[in-house]
Amino acid sequence: MGVLILLALVFGLRRGEALGLMWSGFDPDAGTLRVTHAVKRIKNRDSNATRKTKLVINQLKTKKSRRTLSLTPELVDAIKRHRSAHNAERLQAGAEWTEHGLIFPTAFGNPSDPDTFSHLFSKLAQKAGLGHWHPHELRHSGASRMLAQGTPLHVVSDVLGHASIAITKDVYGHLMEGDKRAATEAISSALLGRPKRVAPKVAPTDAEEAG
Repeated sequence: MGVLILLALVFGLRRGEALGLMWSGFDPDAGTLRVTHAVKRIKNRDSNATRKTKLVINQLKTKKSRRTLSLTPELVDAIKRHRSAHNAERLQAGAEWTEHGLIFPTAFGNPSDPDTFSHLFSKLAQKAGLGHWHPHELRHSGASRMLAQGTPLHVVSDVLGHASIAITKDVYGHLMEGDKRAATEAISSALLGRPKRVAPKVAPTDAEEAG
């Protein structure tokens, strides 16, 4: 689950998108990963079925949601290591394996249940002392991290697969207020000659000195 969580965090993937990643979309030589499908649970319309719902792998509907992500060498290596473990699991499953081409399937190759992923992730988050986290927190954290590092809003929008940059601005625009204030300070200082504010030096506490 580690690589799954890593990719969801780095790229702000929706949980269904993360579970719907395909091996056919992974190009280690180019260092890219295509987001083209999502796993979701829908109502089972088969009247003879024993279960009221079923898992499906749907192709993402919009051009914006179908996107290509650029991978760092470290991420490529992480996915390669996961593929080795994936192949070993497939061999162990033998004839019980059902191939769907998914990067993060169940132990028998079937689509992973998004609700099961949410439950397991929440347990991991609580164990790590983060409280009750939903996988969507990974998406928000990923977007916040990109903006904090100065990634342009339109690039963040493309990575997240938003239909328009307006959606990204509406959801995450408040995170950019600090950047706008800093820009205003810099322009004002340059034009008016106002000295830059320097943070006062604070004597370290005993704990800081000890550390």
